[in-house]
Amino acid sequence: RLMKRPDGSVRCTACMLCATACPANCIEIVAGESPDPKIEKFPTVYNINLLRCVFCGLCVEACPCDAIRMDTKKVDMAGFTREEFILDINYLLENHPEGKNPTSVAP
Repeated sequence: RLMKRPDGSVRCTACMLCATACPANCIEIVAGESPDPKIEKFPTVYNINLLRCVFCGLCVEACPCDAIRMDTKKVDMAGFTREEFILDINYLLENHPEGKNPTSVAP
């Protein structure tokens, strides 16, 4: 899942460290300019291909701003097409554990 800032914007700064650390090359990021002058850029596209992902957690360890986490505790990964296993930025921003605030900073 991707974390949000308290204002609701995505916490990711599109630094590409998670995609660089990924041994399976399953993360696709396209950066865009942020309208906020304090934030240089943000991801316009952030896709994770679960069919390639080996769930090693190196992306989580590489992230300098705690923008990506693997703590949803959801294990229901089933689908009928390959496209269903490509998680986009909208899914990743809304995929949080039940009862948790997706903008919280505490693990």
